[in-house]
Amino acid sequence: MSDPAPAQEAAAPRRLRWLRLLLAALVLSIVAALLVQLLLPPERALRLALGRLEPTLGLRITFRGPVEYRLRGTPQLVVHDVSIAAPVPGTPERPMLQAERLLLSLPWKTIRSRGADLEITRVELDAPRLHLPSLLRWLDARPPGDGKVPPVTDGIHIVRGRLDADGWSVDDLAVALPALHAERALDAQVSGTMHLDALQAPFRLRLHADRAVGARDLEARGTLALVHAAGRLETTLQADATRVDADKPGFALSPLRLALDARWQGTDAAEPLAFVLGLHGALHAGGDGDGLDFAPMGLALRGAGAVPDLLAGGRVALGGRLHLALDGRIATWPDAWPALTPPLSDSTQPLPFALRYDGPVDASAPVALRLDHERARFDGEARIAALLGWLDARATGSPLPPLRGQLSADRMDVSGAMLEGVEITFDDGGETPP
Repeated sequence: MSDPAPAQEAAAPRRLRWLRLLLAALVLSIVAALLVQLLLPPERALRLALGRLEPTLGLRITFRGPVEYRLRGTPQLVVHDVSIAAPVPGTPERPMLQAERLLLSLPWKTIRSRGADLEITRVELDAPRLHLPSLLRWLDARPPGDGKVPPVTDGIHIVRGRLDADGWSVDDLAVALPALHAERALDAQVSGTMHLDALQAPFRLRLHADRAVGARDLEARGTLALVHAAGRLETTLQADATRVDADKPGFALSPLRLALDARWQGTDAAEPLAFVLGLHGALHAGGDGDGLDFAPMGLALRGAGAVPDLLAGGRVALGGRLHLALDGRIATWPDAWPALTPPLSDSTQPLPFALRYDGPVDASAPVALRLDHERARFDGEARIAALLGWLDARATGSPLPPLRGQLSADRMDVSGAMLEGVEITFDDGGETPP
């Protein structure tokens, strides 16, 4: 029985090589069109060049309308309504890339050398739409090859873009890349809104890598928000990571360090909850096309009011479902939480806890929770949206959180009476889980 691992491990570098070859081949076709534009109309010259290119790449490349070109100064070519598809016999054709407008500017040395001295001055894409699964299928079907990334001296600029994947998408995507050189540091600005089921995540980030091709040291700075029916989480983030196993499928970072300065605002007018969150661990994304895995992961939370100080470790996995497993300790019982009765309130020991979730990615299913006290224990579950709503309304709402489960304590003093072997059942009034 053959081992599929070598084929999987070869997929990542093969994809990168063919992306480079695709870019170089498109540039060469533009060069050919510019060279013959004096003899043929530009639309016909470009179609002839693309007609020779398509069989080699296994692609169908089309455009509509007149071709705009300029030879004075820095030569450039503009085409509209571009569509690139990878036809599969017996299946409806779906473009893997569409764009309202594509501008490609090339220096004279590239044109005079007929692409032997390959360099790009500038690339602009207006309203591109990339279907990621189609692109990955095309890349995986390509034979082994090699290709270099041509330098882009005056940048790559994308506006109003969209990325479609399996189960998630990014719209209003904008990318500003001042320049691109394979072996030089890379700086870029990226913004957009990610959609994942009921969650929306607007982001605006400044990215830095130690080099454009084969990068190892990565940085991100900027803002990220999570928008949910229960409210909005605004964050300012800083991330630093080292990429490992660059030749293997997917994207692996270890270590990844992430710091978030965050504010949660519920749907009512309650004061926002402010906290600082730090994450540290190993992240692996993709490879088998099955999502993201952050493990092992360490977590530190610092807050005020109803947000506790805690340390935890565990795993987060995101694919068709969200899986979360955390084990840690809460430093002290927050004053803003419901007051404990003596002798529970006398303890100054940390509170061990365990949290488990396995359900829809919008966190709509119950979260299992175990909280240990040196003289008590709670085993139960809660829904995140209900807990957030309770926190927002804690000044005027119920003094008890919406929990389902059982609290056991060896002793509680209530109104002068001492109760031993106490067991209290909590019911949030919601549906009983199956």
